[in-house]
Parts: sequence; structure tokens; C-alpha cells
Amino acid sequence: MNCINPFKITQQIAQFKIVFASAGLAGGLMLPASLLSAERVIAAPTPLQLASSQSFSLPASPQPSRVLPVQLLAQRDSNLSDAQEERLADLLTRAQQRIDAGDYPGAIALYEQSLQVDRNNARIYSGIAYLQLKQGNFQPAAEYYRQALDREPRNSPFHYGLAHSLFMDGEFEQAAEAYRDLIDISPRAANAYIGLGGSLLRLEQYDEARSAYERAVYLAPSNAQAYEAIGMLYLSQGNYDEALTPLERALALDSERASVHANLARIWLERENDSRAFDALKRAVALNPEDSDSQYHLGEIFRKRGDVNSALNHFEQAVESNPRLLPAQAALGELLLERQQFLRAIVAYRQLTRAFPEDAGVRYNLGLALWGQGSKNSALDEIQRSLQLYQDQADEAGASRAAALLDVWRN
Repeated sequence: MNCINPFKITQQIAQFKIVFASAGLAGGLMLPASLLSAERVIAAPTPLQLASSQSFSLPASPQPSRVLPVQLLAQRDSNLSDAQEERLADLLTRAQQRIDAGDYPGAIALYEQSLQVDRNNARIYSGIAYLQLKQGNFQPAAEYYRQALDREPRNSPFHYGLAHSLFMDGEFEQAAEAYRDLIDISPRAANAYIGLGGSLLRLEQYDEARSAYERAVYLAPSNAQAYEAIGMLYLSQGNYDEALTPLERALALDSERASVHANLARIWLERENDSRAFDALKRAVALNPEDSDSQYHLGEIFRKRGDVNSALNHFEQAVESNPRLLPAQAALGELLLERQQFLRAIVAYRQLTRAFPEDAGVRYNLGLALWGQGSKNSALDEIQRSLQLYQDQADEAGASRAAALLDVWRN
């Protein structure tokens, strides 16, 4: 076999696009992909198709209040003996130390021991629930909040915690009911209406969600989250014009909300106003560097402007924050191939093949990266697989390119 650098056979290969299946991407996403053309691996990117490519977070559920051991001590059972009170105080103090050290399972174990001393202490149940919630254990969190509510049924923070746990667990009908229970207790709690609206929105009960958000605005006209939620409701329906005013109002109330900047950027991108989108995205990632979607879209703008170094930086930050953000993995893979950073490109394309195992273009680019890295047998396997997929999909041009590359590499 001749050791031929695939990036030198450019006269035989043309540019093409791959269309990813809708599974795994918001609404289905068309992305540019690459074969070889005029000493370049990557075809020039097409304009960002925001309506199909950008994902965004729907309004979230308000976070529950934090309950710490120092608060639990004040809730001890007056019927405890002196020895029991001393034992309880020791356990809760040690639990606090475990929390400070970031050892939530250790703190939970000490809380469980505390319940053996004071089984009717609602705050201990809520403390366990809160730590379960912090670890993403939403079902146990909901159960412990229910135990706390059995002992203090009119405790608003416990209702918040239960509703939020159910919301995060995807139990939106139950979450909506929990928020309604909270509203019965605290009818002027704006955050309860925001949580209710978020639950209803995910149930696609848009009119009811909007009514809940409007009630939140009425109760708390200075609550930026309420205005943002209204704007995001309109965004979820593709109504960008209606979304702009409440989002701008939210920004005026709280200019440090990263999500508001990100969602305003979505509107500017939809309107093809890259300048304003760029400013909004820059602010969004400055406030929240973990916002992978904003990092990705900022990278796309930099790439359109020809600033490949900055584009690469933001694509890298996007996939570091969220390795499953497939558009960012695809964009990163393209730039890495262009720079002949093959090993890192392999990582990106491996991620994509797991999501789209039947995508011929992804297989083809993975083959290029493997060949460049020196894994020639694996590269040939991937190109052969891409050839078969192109043939199965009756893509004669793609099949011809894959066959031509195989012929060159094998001879």
C-alpha cells in the first residue's frame, strides 16, 4: 500500500453536504460537512439555520430553599432527652462538615442517623431531600420532601422543593399539581406561578402557561425571571417578534441574567442580525461560560467572519461543557480536520457516529481523520462503510467519491 496523504488527492473529490437525521438534534439539523477540495478539507459553511439548529432551555423551575444543619437544630423535638439532643447536635454538626467538604452522600448518611434520634423532624427530611436534589437524584428528593410535608403540610419551601424535584424528574403533571398546592398556601408567591408555567409549557398547555406567567408578572412586576419566562414561551412557539419585548424587559430589570442575553441572541440570529447576536452571545458566555449553545453559536459567527482561531476556541468550550451537543462536535471536527489535528477530530467524529451511525458523511470524515492519524486499516473500514451507506441511500456522487478514495488508498 502506498502511504498517500489523503489531503493531496483533492482533484478527485468535491464538496458536499450531509443532512443529519432529526433524532438527537433540535428539530433536525443541516450542517456542512467535508470531503477534499482545492487543498482544503472543509467546505465553506452555509449560513446558520437557526430555526432548525439552535436549541434553548425552556423556563426552569425555581430552586428550592436550602436547609442546613444549623437550621435543623432549631427544629429539634422538645420531647428529646438531654442525651438525645446531644447526639442529634453531634450528628448534624458532622453532617455540616461533610457538606462543607462536598461529601453529600456522607452528609445524607449522618442525616439518616439523625432520623433515628428524631424521626418527626421535618427539617431533617428536607435536608436529605435538598442534598439528593443537588446530586440529581430527583425521585428520592421528591419522596423525602413528601415525608417533610407529611410533618409540616403548610411549609412553603417544602412545597417548592417537591415541585422542583418532580419538575426536574420530568413529572410535569405532578409538578404542576405541586405548584398549585403551593399557590393554595401562598397565593401571592410569584415563583410558584413561574414554576407552574414552566410545567404547563412542557405539557404544551400554552394558554395556561402564559396565564401563569402573566400572573407572576402582576404579582412581581420587578421579577426578571417572570418576563424572561414569557419571552421563552413565545420562543418555544417560534414567535420571535412577541418574544422580544418581554426579554428586553427582563434584561432591563437584570442585565446579569446570562440566559436572557442568550435568548435575545436567538432572536437576532433569526433576524440575521449577526452584529447584535454577536454582542449578546459574548455577554452570555461571559456571564455563563458553561452555556454550550451560546459557545457554539458564537463560534459559528467567528467562523463566518474568518476568525478560525476564535471559532475553534468556542467550539472547544461548547463540547467541553456538553459533549452531546452534536452541532458543536460536527463544527469542531471540521475545523480540526482542516488543521490536520487528527486525533482530536477522531474524538469528535466518534461522538457523532454514536448519534448517527448510518450517516455516510460522518463515517467518511472519520475515515479521513483516522488515515491522517496513521490508523489506516480503521480508516479503510470507515470509508468502506461510508461507501456502503452512500450506495444504500442511492447517493451516486457520494459513493463515487468514497470509491475513488478507497482506490487511491489501496493502490
